[in-house]
Amino acid sequence: MILDAVQSVLISSGRSIGTIIPNVVIEEIHRDDLIVTDHPVEKGAAISDHAFKRPEEVELRCGWSNSVAGYEGYVDEVYEELLALQESRQPFSVSTGKRQYDDMLLSSLIVTTDASSEYALMVIARCRRVLIVSTQTTASKSADYYAQPQKMLGVTQRGLIQPKPISNPVYDF
Repeated sequence: MILDAVQSVLISSGRSIGTIIPNVVIEEIHRDDLIVTDHPVEKGAAISDHAFKRPEEVELRCGWSNSVAGYEGYVDEVYEELLALQESRQPFSVSTGKRQYDDMLLSSLIVTTDASSEYALMVIARCRRVLIVSTQTTASKSADYYAQPQKMLGVTQRGLIQPKPISNPVYDF
């Protein structure tokens, strides 16, 4: 019973990094942040007038083993695939136990090897969504049009305006 519980948590079921399927997923860390902007106004008070969502990130701690594939060199092939996926800089999908992520890039790949894990590949893979936008070019007026702005805009008469003195000026920057 305990083995079944461990297998259901750890053994990769439907989890993938692009087309690469881990033999085991030890941990998934999902990150969703909302940034609230702060702007100082008058004597140090800060106002918050805007918020935006950062691209999602997910960190996967996963592993592969030569024994699962049945031949030596399997983990080396998987590692090369992960490096090639990162190097390609092409967005891919990531499937986890909680979510499906699209348009992801492999921003960080950490591999640890020691005496006990020589024939295994233990990876910490951090993926981040890239926001893909479409742009277009439009025609604008020539530079000559903008060279003389007085000809572009009409004149508005406001009458005679007198400057007013300021009483008790405060210059507290």
